[in-house]
Amino acid sequence: MKVLFLGADNLSCHGVSYLLGMHFDKESVKLLAPENAAHELYRHQYDIVIVDYESAEKNLSDVAHALNDITIPVLILATRKHNPECLHKQFPFLQGIVDRDSNADFFIKAIHIIVAGGYCYSWEVFSQRSYPSSNLNDEAYKNAGLTAREREILDMYLAGETNKSISVRLSRSEKTISAHKSNILKKLGMKRWQLGIH
Repeated sequence: MKVLFLGADNLSCHGVSYLLGMHFDKESVKLLAPENAAHELYRHQYDIVIVDYESAEKNLSDVAHALNDITIPVLILATRKHNPECLHKQFPFLQGIVDRDSNADFFIKAIHIIVAGGYCYSWEVFSQRSYPSSNLNDEAYKNAGLTAREREILDMYLAGETNKSISVRLSRSEKTISAHKSNILKKLGMKRWQLGIH
């Protein structure tokens, strides 16, 4: 796995770089100053870009611009004071925000999750207001590729029904309904709590 770590030339960032080198091939991990991100990303292909927010803060708009021009998953190391919800707005391709003070195991697991196509956050970074269910209409369903059955099930969830009540109404097992729910959330790119469903 090729990892680009955008961080400062300081002890903290060298520690992160060392940790990355312990878990991935040292030759495939590169520590680079954030202001050099655009040039590096056009020259080489990486599996993930990790950004140390404190190091990139001075040049954040340039870094965000460079990262928005690529389709590589992005993980940011930040603290709660950096307003995680705003970070996600600045970096549309962001797939994770990990607390700089999190433990090493969580950090490495987050990288694997993100490279595999998932999302990982140290905090709940979206409020439910960010994804109001009123925005879920026929056009949103169509754009997400939901089937007619998935649309029906989602409407029932949004109305407050449980897996059990939906399974009874549709004469399907709870396991089947749960699988539909997972598919719906995946297609919409949302988490359960973002829709207010359990």
